[in-house]
Amino acid sequence: MKFSSLLVHTTAGVAFLAYIAALGQRLMRNGARVNAGRAWWTAGCLALLVHVACAFHFVHHWSHRAAYEATAQQTAAVTGLVSGAGVWVNYAVLAVWFLDVCWWWLVPARHASRSRSAEWLLQGFLAFVWFNATVIFGHGVVRWLGLAASLWLSLLEWRRPHRGLQG
Repeated sequence: MKFSSLLVHTTAGVAFLAYIAALGQRLMRNGARVNAGRAWWTAGCLALLVHVACAFHFVHHWSHRAAYEATAQQTAAVTGLVSGAGVWVNYAVLAVWFLDVCWWWLVPARHASRSRSAEWLLQGFLAFVWFNATVIFGHGVVRWLGLAASLWLSLLEWRRPHRGLQG
């Protein structure tokens, strides 16, 4: 595997693992774990930023059109639907996650007190995208890790229905 390809895949993996670690910390939280969750949340977002930059540089040569067409091909191969709209979803993930990280660092009290509905909307969107990226579009060990992580986070949430993802 070429270094550029390794870099693209590794940064995606780091982003996913940090995402899982952050949510795990938040779902199992106590006072000492809130900051750890924020650090993982931030690390995951930064890794995703690096992943997108690496993918655009090494794979798509800074062309949105190339990224759109590659996404359309991947979508067609998995679903039969020829659409590159997933690239826009990826942009939205990056923007939403980055804004959430900024909010958490700049106004942590407001971030912690946001509505349960807003938290579920954010986490539902991100979970949907990560599940699709790993389980639906992933292959081999990535698919199994994505499924295991999804089940683990679901179990944590199910065990603490009164606390949710706040924090």
